[in-house]
Amino acid sequence: STSFSLWVNHKDTFTGVTDRDRALTIRKIGEAVEKSLNGGKFNFFNEFISPGHVALLRAADGLIYERKGHTELSIALAEMAGITPAVAICEMLDEKTGGALSKLDAMRYAEENKIPFVEGIEIVKAYKKTKSNLIT
Repeated sequence: STSFSLWVNHKDTFTGVTDRDRALTIRKIGEAVEKSLNGGKFNFFNEFISPGHVALLRAADGLIYERKGHTELSIALAEMAGITPAVAICEMLDEKTGGALSKLDAMRYAEENKIPFVEGIEIVKAYKKTKSNLIT
């Protein structure tokens, strides 16, 4: 099943399509999630409009135990990092074709730019280990 839910813009955006507008929307979504998780009251429909230009993805309740998609993997990473579990994800694109960047090219890009390349299975193993350490 898909993680996609609503497409939104923050109410203070102009068109919602610019990088600045999307960054504002993403930042405000993060703030809303943090406020909500800390017990604060938040009225989503007073802050956001739909349709918009930022896709909200909903992770499966059981995260990687239920689904091992990019959404669940990114939320698992956020949990392990101890940060608010609201993340912005995007697919890397091939500058020549405009299509999705191949795994090999993504690995090459990571190496050239000294960015860690993490496989989904590595996240799953680390998350399960973290969770099992909390239980014992």
